[in-house]
Amino acid sequence: MRLLPGGETMATDGAGLWQTLFGGSASKATLPRDTNTIKMLRVEQAKELVKTHSGVLQLNGLTSITPTVAGILARYRGVIFLNGLLSVPVQVATRLAKHRGPLYLGSIQDITEEARKVLHENRNVHYRDRDSYEDSVDMPDLDGM
Repeated sequence: MRLLPGGETMATDGAGLWQTLFGGSASKATLPRDTNTIKMLRVEQAKELVKTHSGVLQLNGLTSITPTVAGILARYRGVIFLNGLLSVPVQVATRLAKHRGPLYLGSIQDITEEARKVLHENRNVHYRDRDSYEDSVDMPDLDGM
């Protein structure tokens, strides 16, 4: 321990930094006011956002999320923008599709047919090419006549 000006102490073994980065009592990292600047979202942070954030939740700085984080975000009561996501695996799509409010996924470049089907079931989920997918799904099978 080292004594700092003002009578505060600091661990000299690096334990404080380790706890801040990887857990322990110091792991509650404050989230930025501008949620678009978040590049990576941990489970604890997602829980905190869902619990405390109000209004439109803009997380356009995220390029990917885990299925667990997707499930937590789906509980948010309000509009969510995840326009930075480049791909949505079916596990993530399944959880995001449970969101009850509007959800925007405007930058998806890589999506499987299975993930697209799951997202398509929720009319509040908006993503690139949704309209063209709806047209292809709604088309009658003329070959089967």
